[in-house]
Amino acid sequence: MQKIYGSPKRQDGLVQVGRHEYQLIYGFGKDHETDESGWNWRQALDHIPTEREIKEIIEAHINTLTAQRILNGFTWNDKPVWLSAENQTNLQRAYAVARDTDGKNLPLKYKLGESEDGTPVYHTFTKVDVFRDFMEKMDNHIQTAVSDGYNEKDGVDYTKFTLQ
Repeated sequence: MQKIYGSPKRQDGLVQVGRHEYQLIYGFGKDHETDESGWNWRQALDHIPTEREIKEIIEAHINTLTAQRILNGFTWNDKPVWLSAENQTNLQRAYAVARDTDGKNLPLKYKLGESEDGTPVYHTFTKVDVFRDFMEKMDNHIQTAVSDGYNEKDGVDYTKFTLQ
């Protein structure tokens, strides 16, 4: 799906734009609260999609956005954190050992992510309570992203996607 700017509001629907060309439009957002207009997501199609296909397209897109938000959207103590599945697993395992052994495996140095210029961003966990703070905030970030994805899916009114 493409993010198309210039929309004043949410415009969910299916629009025929050519003989065999259709636009699936859903969602609305603004990059900044003060923006006068925002954007919608659009998908070009070469056929009239079924309701099931529309739902699959939209839900797959929401899943992708949720995964991207989990992966790239977390910052801890002003440090960007890359939350790949592998990094999540490694951090959870290391934290469990630190918690269960009162920090006997500490200090642990982790590459959390990279700055905008590509410089690696590291953090050395030396105390269990700091590691716990990180893990709680990481978990909260993941749960919020997943919950927001569910809410977005639940908020789509598929009755608006009949061809006009």
